[in-house]
Amino acid sequence: MTIPFFVEDPNTFKQVQVPQDIVYYCDNTNNYVDREDLKYIDCVWMHMGYYGTPADIMERFRNKHFNRTAPYPIFE
Repeated sequence: MTIPFFVEDPNTFKQVQVPQDIVYYCDNTNNYVDREDLKYIDCVWMHMGYYGTPADIMERFRNKHFNRTAPYPIFE
């Protein structure tokens, strides 16, 4: 069972649930950082595409990190 994690969408100011794949990645790469810490929130926002990087590129990056088969290469 996973506990849902929510952040505030910077465009609408509404609470949105973070996909579990992003939570797992940010937990894995930000050891010993509280989920309310800016470093963790920054990781979540980056992977949700709020900083301008398309979400599909960040998904491929997470797939590579976890050694999962990505549908196509991250960098060609």
